[in-house]
Amino acid sequence: MALKRAFAALALASGLLILPALAEEQEKCGQASYYPSEYTCYDDKTLCPIQFSLATKPCGGGCYSPEQYSCEDGTIKDLPEATSPFSLTFSGVRKTFRDLNVKACGRYLAVGANARECHACTAAGGTNCGSYQNSTVLLPGGQMASDVPGHQFWYIEPSSGILRYTEALAGNSSVWNATIPEKEFAAQNVKVYENGLFTWTREDATTHWWMACLVTLPGGAVGTARSWRIYAPTYVNMERGDCEIGRIVAKAVDRNAGAYKYP
Repeated sequence: MALKRAFAALALASGLLILPALAEEQEKCGQASYYPSEYTCYDDKTLCPIQFSLATKPCGGGCYSPEQYSCEDGTIKDLPEATSPFSLTFSGVRKTFRDLNVKACGRYLAVGANARECHACTAAGGTNCGSYQNSTVLLPGGQMASDVPGHQFWYIEPSSGILRYTEALAGNSSVWNATIPEKEFAAQNVKVYENGLFTWTREDATTHWWMACLVTLPGGAVGTARSWRIYAPTYVNMERGDCEIGRIVAKAVDRNAGAYKYP
């Protein structure tokens, strides 16, 4: 099914379309019948929908996403915006696209079995390379968790909507300013909740999902060495037929979980 039709379905009241798995048997929640792939039953009486493999929870007569809201005395409230360094995981509907770590390599962010996580370090100047855990870590202000001089930044490429990061550049480099104006990088149109969703805002709406689109890495034959790069769901990208849609969740981590440099 083309992504355009899939996103039209996502615009329904529940915000998504999940078809029951083949041969899946219904279960009972009180007097109601439900598919376990679509709903979670609480206290044998309340059904809450599963959204992109992520369970919602009951609160005050409704259901909420714990990746975006909290429930306090029966009232649903927004989670605070992220202040901590964070790693990212991608969860789609299919089992093979659940809780996948987002990895940085070659200035792209990707998921999947063949997605590479690249890091580099030099001991020159007394750098303790052993102090880094070399995981992909982002900072709320738009930087990558790297210590290379000039820093590195994550951003959404305006022309393609792809989630990328920069090479290390000098602090006020004219190369940086000419290549990616400051208004285009970092959290422009991106909102990150503390231990919650990593969201993107299009001109007409806030989207709580992203797209993982298939690529074949350079030098790999068709069908091999493939990974899934992360894209914002622009209207152009929604026409693609080689993508999975899902939610990205930010998890607070220690800054030292990052790397000295992401090549």
